[in-house]
Amino acid sequence: MKHKLEILILTCGTNGSYVFTSGNASFVETPKVDVIDTVGAGDSFTAAFIASILKGKTIVEAHQLAVNFSAYVCTQNGAMPVLPPHLKHRVD
Repeated sequence: MKHKLEILILTCGTNGSYVFTSGNASFVETPKVDVIDTVGAGDSFTAAFIASILKGKTIVEAHQLAVNFSAYVCTQNGAMPVLPPHLKHRVD
């Protein structure tokens, strides 16, 4: 094996996303939202996932939160929308 990956994340747009770890896989469906702008969706997914892991959340919890953040960003204009309270407090 060339790389010793501990976590592999595969995002599939409207087809959901996967997080693979040693011996485990997490799948979360993409929520149906009214998409306005997809700019920043991947970055917000990654940031929410990493922040959640660093805060001690499980892979499954971090994955779900990342999906929720990304879906919200897609409903807003621009890559850096102001987060609503129900999402903001989740990573504080």
